Amino acid sequence: MRARLGGKARAMSKPSSVLIMGAGLGGLTAALALMQRGFKVRVYEQAEILIETGAGLTLPSTSMRVFDALGVWKRVRDVSADAARMAFLHYQTLELLHGTYNYAWTQKPNSPDQAGHAHRAAIHGILAEEVARRDPGALILGRRVQHVAQDENAVRATFENGETAEGDILIGADGLRSATFRSVFGADNPARFTGVIAIRCMIPRDKRIEPYLADGRAVKYVGVKRGFVRYGLNNGTLVNCVGLARTDSWREEGWMHPCSREDFLELYADFHRDVRGLIEHAPQGRIFKWALYAREPLSSWTKDRVTMLGDAAHPMLPYLGQGATAAIEDALVLARALETHDDYSDAFKSYESERLTRTTAQMRASERQGEALNRGPGEYNELRPSQTLLSGYDPRTVPV
Repeated sequence: MRARLGGKARAMSKPSSVLIMGAGLGGLTAALALMQRGFKVRVYEQAEILIETGAGLTLPSTSMRVFDALGVWKRVRDVSADAARMAFLHYQTLELLHGTYNYAWTQKPNSPDQAGHAHRAAIHGILAEEVARRDPGALILGRRVQHVAQDENAVRATFENGETAEGDILIGADGLRSATFRSVFGADNPARFTGVIAIRCMIPRDKRIEPYLADGRAVKYVGVKRGFVRYGLNNGTLVNCVGLARTDSWREEGWMHPCSREDFLELYADFHRDVRGLIEHAPQGRIFKWALYAREPLSSWTKDRVTMLGDAAHPMLPYLGQGATAAIEDALVLARALETHDDYSDAFKSYESERLTRTTAQMRASERQGEALNRGPGEYNELRPSQTLLSGYDPRTVPV
């Protein structure tokens, strides 16, 4: 079967139909921003059921400003917790190294200029519902992209089931191991193992774990070659926990590799009882791990009628929570550029020029934060990067 969105080739180069590969946070945000500007959009997702994993999500003010521009900020606010304050504590003594304590488990962000913590699935659901409301046919599931080809008139995606789709331009938003990137550029962005693994879990907040939460809703424990962060979600009913530990014992990428509670606890055996107590109550079978791989920033992620966004273009290490927000920022800036310019190639150049500097800074700052955390609590304050550059950005107004 062949789906043609663009119609006959047109004399002008301003696109009317857009193919998006991937229905994650970046792809759905791009779809909304483009729909808002009158573009015909089709989003192709490899999953048969549109569902996000149960992970916590940091939404800096830069993300919130995008949601404000898209008209969904109030819905996002309602499922978020105010993330303006976090305490950075010594992993054994609980000495306050940096930041401030936050005891407000149910407080919401007051404006789009405040950061939030949210359940990733809740944000993903809001975006998916809004895309479907605007165009019930925009989301097409069960389509894993196999090949992307283009000529002077159109770009075509071929899926593993043999179907094809055609449009004026294509956006690759299909994540870290982007099939779109491989097809268009011929290879993956080379990666190196950082020597660090991440372990995550969600723990229901009940009286069993309350003794381990005395320092408030949002805490980061800074250890030697290991860190542990926890924060409350879902109006204080869940605690999202993530450990980042240097080890050579395992090096597989991917979000859903199972980890035992015993292995998790072994890595944090010398941490304060507050950390160990939480891990002891982590639900067996719902603990996951993955290895952290670093990639060098690209010099370009656009080729003719195809451009990339999010992890497909600039995968981030997780130390500053910039990965999701970078994709969300990309989406609005790209949509604004396509609206502003009459030629898609000029729009892509403007988008890439604006975003390359920003995402490179985000990648480097995330690396520096990881280095500071891995050096331990004695050197953390001296080494940690400034976040002023990261929070002051406004995707609604940057030049395109």
